[in-house]
Amino acid sequence: MFILYVLCAVVLLAALALFVRHAAGGRQSPLLTLPSDYGLAAEEVFFRAEDGVRLEGWFIPCFGADKTIVLCHGFDMNKGDILKRTHYLAAKYNLFYFDFRGSGNSSGRSAIGLDESRDLRAAVAYLKEKYPAQCREIALYGLCMGAAVASYYTATCGGVKCLLLESAYYSFKNVAKRWAWSHVRVPYFPLVSSFLFVQEKKRGKKVESFALKETAGKITCPVLIVQGERDRLAPVKKARKIYDALRGPKELWVVPDCGHTSCAKAGGAAYQNKIQSFFEQNF
Repeated sequence: MFILYVLCAVVLLAALALFVRHAAGGRQSPLLTLPSDYGLAAEEVFFRAEDGVRLEGWFIPCFGADKTIVLCHGFDMNKGDILKRTHYLAAKYNLFYFDFRGSGNSSGRSAIGLDESRDLRAAVAYLKEKYPAQCREIALYGLCMGAAVASYYTATCGGVKCLLLESAYYSFKNVAKRWAWSHVRVPYFPLVSSFLFVQEKKRGKKVESFALKETAGKITCPVLIVQGERDRLAPVKKARKIYDALRGPKELWVVPDCGHTSCAKAGGAAYQNKIQSFFEQNF
């Protein structure tokens, strides 16, 4: 019986190690898409988060524009992945793409959204200091994890003209539970729950405070929620909860026959038109 307990403990520890390795920066997705692929000239920039992590980004200027959209990519992605979905916005706005910690060309390790709020604060501060004339107004565009980070910034820092959220998750714990099981077959209890408990103790803050479950009710600027109809990681019913909690002008667009972070591909021209229209009306 003792040997059985030991074997079970070994299996559980191995599963937890696998989850941590995948969820907290075990690998960085390669940067395969560049501004030059779309004929865009970009300035490569480097800045640091408040805890010293070195971050890299692209500033793509639009001549005469004094508005900048900051674009926040999702988990296991990088700035190139969100560039290919949004490059057309460079016709009217300055665009700022950057890699969160542990992603693309940035240093550090991913914190699955828990420390990435530091990265976004540093990015906006850097923009306002280096490009004040081009950043008189700021809008945020967040995809998946980036949507949670952008929402947290909007709710806690303010100064955001409008906010676009794509494939956003309502609860941090729920999305961690679904992701862990679907990607690495790791059960929520006791492994993922223990990992999140440690993260809470480390930060002195509940992990749900970084999720839209807590932040949506504090957001008053115009918001567009774009959600895939078949998104299993962030279901539409949760997107409706986000929508109901928002306090300002808001819209929920559900893209038919579309899974997680696939709205751009599934929506095609309609997706591009919807995104452009939202910023034209609110930014």
